[in-house]
Amino acid sequence: MRKIHSAIALLLLSSYMAGCNQAKMETGDFIFDKQINQDKTPMIVVVQNISRNDASNHSLSDYLNNDDPNDVIYYHITDADLYEDLEIGERVTVTAPHILLSSPLQAMAIEVVRHDLAE
Repeated sequence: MRKIHSAIALLLLSSYMAGCNQAKMETGDFIFDKQINQDKTPMIVVVQNISRNDASNHSLSDYLNNDDPNDVIYYHITDADLYEDLEIGERVTVTAPHILLSSPLQAMAIEVVRHDLAE
């Protein structure tokens, strides 16, 4: 009987730990690079819909050369102060009214929501 209780307690504990780890496995859009283009326009390079773990363990070229190059968007940032504050590895949500169907995709960001500031 004691073994059964121990087994149940271990199962419950491992289920709880799996739930905690899953909460940390958030997905979203992450900044992979910051660049100034030829026109001196600041840009952030964002890979969409990936986990924080993938953002830490993969390079930009992994996403530019995968089966779906549309995972990467170069967002033009008009606010110089915001551009300076944004950090590579930060999770963001970017609003852009139009996306240029170039390769890679490009867009003019009108809003950048920074998720990592609240954490």
